[in-house]
Amino acid sequence: MKDEPISSYRWSSDKPTKPGWYWFRGPAHEADPFIVLVDQAGEFQWPDGGFQEVSLANGEWAGPIEEPNE
Repeated sequence: MKDEPISSYRWSSDKPTKPGWYWFRGPAHEADPFIVLVDQAGEFQWPDGGFQEVSLANGEWAGPIEEPNE
């Protein structure tokens, strides 16, 4: 089995521009990163249940997360 990197994702302050699943972490890395679903309207849900527009979120993003190969 060939060694492959676990992740090719890179953290960026560039905000998602299309729907999908993304990693998110705060600007000060004050909490563990988590995965959010960005919807067609450009919003995502915080772990506490609140919704926010991607354009208003301060932090870093990685993704979109792709579905694994079989």
